[in-house]
Amino acid sequence: MIKEICSPFRQLDESGPGIRCVVLDAVVDPELPRWIYQLAPAGAPRWAPLFAGTGFAALADSGPAFVLSEGPGDWADYANAMLEQSHSGCVLYLDDLQNWDAAVKHLQSILAVSTEQRKNQLMRFFEPRWLEPLINELTAEERQNFLGPFRAIAWRNELGWRQLSRLQAWNRVIPEPGWLHIGQARLQRMTQIRLSIMARELAQDYGAVLKMPEPTAFVYQCLLEAQDAGVQQKAHYERWLRLVLGNSDIPWPTSAAKQVIARVDLAIAGKLDELERLQG
Repeated sequence: MIKEICSPFRQLDESGPGIRCVVLDAVVDPELPRWIYQLAPAGAPRWAPLFAGTGFAALADSGPAFVLSEGPGDWADYANAMLEQSHSGCVLYLDDLQNWDAAVKHLQSILAVSTEQRKNQLMRFFEPRWLEPLINELTAEERQNFLGPFRAIAWRNELGWRQLSRLQAWNRVIPEPGWLHIGQARLQRMTQIRLSIMARELAQDYGAVLKMPEPTAFVYQCLLEAQDAGVQQKAHYERWLRLVLGNSDIPWPTSAAKQVIARVDLAIAGKLDELERLQG
């Protein structure tokens, strides 16, 4: 299952589970294609724009790139910085370079998922904040199919660097796009897993003031209450937690706070502003 690891860029090449590659998102850095060529170790870089040749080809200029990233050097430093400093992608360990073309097709097959509304809904599978919720929601067979020709996948979220390794050999089958179904029930479970990850991070960040026996459980319950109040963004969840902690000597939300939360003329950011004004 998922395990904690050090940065894939601080490991010796021979200590990794396979041939190191990265998926990086040009949405984070529009200059990504230029850096791929400018920082390539020696000769032409080996890479593929993943939206090319798919139903998302019109977005190719701002889409993800799959790049061979073996060894140290300027490109590895750039990729490491991107993954450490932004939610820009993930690391994949390929079995064999002979499987490069198959690996590109495999990654394109998991760019699209099926939902109740669409057969080919774009899924940015490489988004590190959602990789752990997704992986935890997959069955063992789906995890195997999700990894395909890759021995392992690594990503960095609020808990640090994480890795999932393949348990069985690749069956050399590349499924059609949309093979993975993400229905509303599954998406809701993924959202709750995402919430639990945020709770673990916030419990660590606010450990000095969380004196209860199970701080992570306390924070998670606070985030659930925030979710019920309409909170969706991470920064807003933290603001809600700070309100709870700032009113620790009284039951919160108070009646005045409940009136603010019930207002329909304010978006959630406005409600939090009002709640913070009430708190003083």
